[in-house]
Amino acid sequence: MGLIPKTGRRAPHVFGLLVSIFLLLSLGAASMLVPFMLMLSGSTRTGVDLHEFSVLPQFVFDDEVLYQKFIEARYNESASDLRSTWGSAVYDFAEVTLLPELNHEDIEAWQAFLDDQRIHPYEQFAGFVYTPISRGRPLNVREFMHAMLDRFDGSIDAMNEAFETDFQDWNAFRILPPDTRNRQGYQEASPLELAWQKYVSTQAPEWSVGVYNLEAYYHERVTAVLQGRDALPVRLSATASAELENWELFVREVVYPGFVVMDGRYDDLWREFLESRYGNLESLTQVSGQGVSQWQELELPERIFDAGSLAADWMSFLEGWKDLERGRTFQIPLDGLTLTSLDMRWRDLHGIHPPIQELDQWMFEQNRSEIRWAFLIQNYATVWEILIVHGRGLWVTVVYCSLAVMMALIVNPMAAYALSRFRPKNSYAFLLYLLLTMAFPPMVTQIPLFLMLRDLHLLNSFWALLLPGMAHGYSIFLLKGFFDSLPRELYESASLDGAGELLMFRVITLSLSKPILAVIALGAFVNAYTGFMFALLICQDERMWTLMVWLYQLQQEYGPGVMNAAFVLAAMPTLFVFLIAQRQILRGIVIPSEK
Repeated sequence: MGLIPKTGRRAPHVFGLLVSIFLLLSLGAASMLVPFMLMLSGSTRTGVDLHEFSVLPQFVFDDEVLYQKFIEARYNESASDLRSTWGSAVYDFAEVTLLPELNHEDIEAWQAFLDDQRIHPYEQFAGFVYTPISRGRPLNVREFMHAMLDRFDGSIDAMNEAFETDFQDWNAFRILPPDTRNRQGYQEASPLELAWQKYVSTQAPEWSVGVYNLEAYYHERVTAVLQGRDALPVRLSATASAELENWELFVREVVYPGFVVMDGRYDDLWREFLESRYGNLESLTQVSGQGVSQWQELELPERIFDAGSLAADWMSFLEGWKDLERGRTFQIPLDGLTLTSLDMRWRDLHGIHPPIQELDQWMFEQNRSEIRWAFLIQNYATVWEILIVHGRGLWVTVVYCSLAVMMALIVNPMAAYALSRFRPKNSYAFLLYLLLTMAFPPMVTQIPLFLMLRDLHLLNSFWALLLPGMAHGYSIFLLKGFFDSLPRELYESASLDGAGELLMFRVITLSLSKPILAVIALGAFVNAYTGFMFALLICQDERMWTLMVWLYQLQQEYGPGVMNAAFVLAAMPTLFVFLIAQRQILRGIVIPSEK
């Protein structure tokens, strides 16, 4: 039954009042919905749209924004990597736009060329791996981790033993491949990196993997650095030329040695270098394992990968090694060096630059739906894996909140029932004492509680979480007032029928108190679910962290997108519990008014 009967609603002033109330309630609902939608939209953000202010993600409707996000993730949120591959002066991913037309013949020719080539691991890169701006867990890192989970049956210890790593758990799993365009990227691949290379070659989505453009890289790392950003790009030749004054610097000190080929004409100089470096064949054999009987058997390897145990000597021969005793520097002459890369071989065949940008856009257009879905769920997948799959946050929180609600619905009603039913002499003094506990802010009581729980050896346990909040002064006060309003004739009748106190408490009191019990249960759940500081203080063991503590730890490492996704997921249980309890709460509001 409504507060205003149907006949009364026909009056104009009453109808206007109802419309005003409805509009105000709608405005209030919108004011609550908009922040949630902003948080929902923020959960899909990456670096390029991190500061966007909209209630709906723009990339869902705008393909150009989606393309910007795709290119940003493909080049690992590095505009420098984008310039080093496209060869264009793009300094912000928001500047990236879709090309009006694509030359499909060039794209098909470039793809056919790549299929015919033997692409070495150092010649290609994987996107969706590194997120220094948005600070998330990108697609390929998650998928590679899933592959390792399957390979080692979910055992992080087995993976650590096989790969000689020291990850504490799967949440600490990371992969950061070296940049194999520059000299710093030349290092012996670890077992984990070898597994990563295999994943990139066989399992990574095709649209997330690309190849390097050495000519664009030369301009970005050498020409633009030494001559300024306004310097014009130059054609990178395979051999030294007068037009490329920094070619030698690039080859000897900057570029990854896998792109360099040495001329076998300098075998004699190579042998002199080794003889000067090792002194005799016995020393050479001991250090490198080269079993040769005379120096003439040693030939200069063309590629560093052909040098085997002499790879370090090959590098020294490239960069230059000085014999201090003789005062002579051994270094392969410039005319004995040649650069080779996929883009340079393509250019020599076709006379044009490889259509890398066009291929990127073509891949985007072919996989638009999959890419959009990847951005929609990537932050939620990260939170799900960290908090639920590989962490105990959800399980601890469910157990803690369930026990907290159960305790609140047992201890508080029983205490209030005793005060209301038996009315002890000092009942109001008891109530005052209980209410006085609310006068102290939680920060004041946390240290004494911590010391008490420590002395009882209860830290890092559910008892430490439950015992301090088992009895709540305001809940007892509220319940006692509600119990006092119940007719005492009901208890007298039940007593005459032979009912005991526990039976009357359960059948009469609790049955008639469902609305107020729903309020108590909801309050207990919210206090337990949202409690952070106390839970962090008394449960410092990661295995006993609640969701709120996990959320605090997440923001130390992850960015706004992941945090917004975590907040959205964390808001769901509270909404779910409120929807369950709202019917009983509304009954407590409506029924007294009807009486």
